[in-house]
Amino acid sequence: MRKTIKIISVPFAAMLVLAGCGEENDEVKNPPVQENENQAETNPGTGTDNNDKLPFTYKDFQLEVDYAGNDNEYEAEYDTMGAQTEASIDDKLNKHEVQGDEAMEELTPILEKLTFTKDSTEEEVIQEVTKAFGLKDDYEEFDLEVVFDDNTKKEYKVNNK
Repeated sequence: MRKTIKIISVPFAAMLVLAGCGEENDEVKNPPVQENENQAETNPGTGTDNNDKLPFTYKDFQLEVDYAGNDNEYEAEYDTMGAQTEASIDDKLNKHEVQGDEAMEELTPILEKLTFTKDSTEEEVIQEVTKAFGLKDDYEEFDLEVVFDDNTKKEYKVNNK
């Protein structure tokens, strides 16, 4: 009986180890920060200025664009809603996938170009985002969820199926 338990427990333990290794880590170690002129107070816990602002006008940006065919989608995510900043790009169109700091490095110049606000029309937002990300406009589905810096949540969706 003990031999059976040992035989079963070894593969089970191996599966747990492999499952833990396979998780994506999209945590950004060095998030971009727009610095203020007033640099007087530094937060001792993080070493960052208490008066720092977000470099973008939103706290959360989740983009998913699907095109015709299998594995033809583009996803980009930037999230500062929790205790840490997360970023990822999953571009199946060009077989390009990055997480964490590498994704943030790619996303920052794109996100800095965006000028839409919570008052922008859905059409304006979609046109601006597809242009900034270099995406074709022959998508089947476009889904963008944004939480602006004042916690206003907006969703922009188009379904051309």
